[in-house]
Amino acid sequence: MNKTNKGEYGYLKAYKLSKLTIILVLSVMLAAVVIGTILMYGDTSRVIIVFAILLSLPLAKFLIAYIIVSKFNPLTFDQHAKIANNYKNKDSSLMFDITISQYEGIKFYHSMLIKNGKIYALVLNKDYSAKKKDYEKWIAACITGDKYKYKISVYDDIDEYIKKINSVSEPNDNNKLIDRHIREEILSAGV
Repeated sequence: MNKTNKGEYGYLKAYKLSKLTIILVLSVMLAAVVIGTILMYGDTSRVIIVFAILLSLPLAKFLIAYIIVSKFNPLTFDQHAKIANNYKNKDSSLMFDITISQYEGIKFYHSMLIKNGKIYALVLNKDYSAKKKDYEKWIAACITGDKYKYKISVYDDIDEYIKKINSVSEPNDNNKLIDRHIREEILSAGV
């Protein structure tokens, strides 16, 4: 199976699938221990049931991780292809399937470009219009330190997003390092 990294198209799908696989394996193991204990001893009052209790802890952890991201739908293959094929620079600054989690919750961005002091993000949600500023503030909260003043813009239209990401000029070497640092901060703030 091809491993998909954070920021690559398909990451969220692979993340969901891996969590679901672990949930299923742990569920089967938990059920086997409980059913086996009942079949062998007629009740669950034996010490062996402690294994079932211990299995339920990682099961709950992975179940919560899956539930959190299950509501997010990534770009379709055609939408991704439209963005990737129309982005004139084939560099690593264009990312897909970005989640940013904070104490208040988690937000999902279908695509994001961090380049030359600008952050452009694509959000294709129904409630986008009412919450555009929230999406922008969410990104700004991830960037630590006041010394990085990035212009943040969030879009809900793929064509407008493509036009904006193609208008960003190439950064100098110093800005490339800062851009990479900001990308790493944003990627580390999500699942």
